[in-house]
This record gives sequence, structure tokens and C-alpha cells, in this order.
Amino acid sequence: YINNIITAQLTYKEGQAGFRFANSKFYLYGKNFNDRFMEQFSAFSKFKGGRLDFSMQGTFNNYSGVFFINKTTIVDYKLLNNILAFVNTIPSLVTFSLPNYNKDGLYVKNAYLNFSSKNGLMNISDFYLNSKELKIVGKGTANIEQNKINLLLNLKTDLASDVSKIPLVGYLIFDGKSLSTTLKVTGKFNKPKIQTQLVKDIAVAPLNIIKRTLTLPYKLIKKAVNNVNAISH
Repeated sequence: YINNIITAQLTYKEGQAGFRFANSKFYLYGKNFNDRFMEQFSAFSKFKGGRLDFSMQGTFNNYSGVFFINKTTIVDYKLLNNILAFVNTIPSLVTFSLPNYNKDGLYVKNAYLNFSSKNGLMNISDFYLNSKELKIVGKGTANIEQNKINLLLNLKTDLASDVSKIPLVGYLIFDGKSLSTTLKVTGKFNKPKIQTQLVKDIAVAPLNIIKRTLTLPYKLIKKAVNNVNAISH
């Protein structure tokens, strides 16, 4: 504690985090945290392997942040469980199903969340999950205290070679190389209501978000590191 500025550092295994609080605003960053840390951090899923980087800044009632997960296997993710269960009930969406998910989990190359939070309401501007079998892009709102969620998700798969076997309907898009559909997720985290959306209702832009995932997390984390280290004299 120096000149009304609080700074702190944390190490856990290979993970490192830094914190700075000054003028009623905080800056927090972390990098290289493992799967055990991620499980304690998230009450809605389990992880095997991987690394977590994160950055948050603002006031305690109004802040923004970004999370970036790299090379992990997601196991028993309640929201993903419900989405895949819904997909399995609709013949037209069978190509999005992951038959080995319950046994093996879902290996994710990288996942990314960009959000802001004000008075407990989280506004998710960008969400992206990238796996070999399935890519999910989305946005929406969430309130953990009230156990409420309202998301618009775009599911995309490159496994479209068997598309001729699928009875296509209005909420599927086929561009010759990949197949995508959009789902609306509302209700509770542990028991969400999932509905398919028509093509005209699609309001997420996967290509733009995917491009940002390659640069934005590192820019935000680097900015947070600089803020934490810039102790005023």
C-alpha cells in the first residue's frame, strides 16, 4: 500500500496474477492458470488440461473483462450439455451432435469471452468456442445472482459432407463448405430453454469475432499488466 494505491501479486503453479486499486478503480490480470484453477473459478463446468488468461478493469459495480482459454477439454458443462441434448432431439440438427461428448468431453482449441458487468448484470459482447467438431459464436446477457441467461448462439460445423442426408429447414445455412444454425438460450443456467432461430434472426458475426480472438485478448491483458505495474509516485 503506497500513496493510496494498493497492489498485489499472486502465483499459483505456473499461473501469475496482478492487481492494482487506485482512485476507486481496479485493474486485474492473470495468465497461465491451470485446469484446477479454472474449475474453482467456474461453477458450471469441469476442465481437463489447458490454460486460462484473463483481464478485468473498472469499479466493483461497473467493470469489463476478457477471458481466454487455450487447449482444454470441457467436461460436464451444464449449458453445453443442454444445447447438445436439444440438438439430438431435432433430425435437421443431427450434424451438430457430438456422440462421444458425455464420455470424452469436448476438446477446445481456444475459447474467448469479452464482457462488461454493471450492478450484477453481465453483458456478453463476444463469445467464441473453437473445437474441431463444432464452433460456437454468441452474445447476450447473464445474471449469475438471479440465475438468468439470455444468449443468441451461432453453431457452425465443417462436417457438411453429409449435408445431403439432412432434411434442411429454414434455420439451417449451408454455404457449400460448412453448416450453421442459430439458437436462442433463455431461462436458468442449469435448466435453460433452447429454441431454434430463423435465418433472418441471426445476429452474430462469426468471422469478425474469430478475427478479434487472435488479437484482442492479448491487447487487453497487456494493457492490464501495464496498469498494474504503473504505480504512481
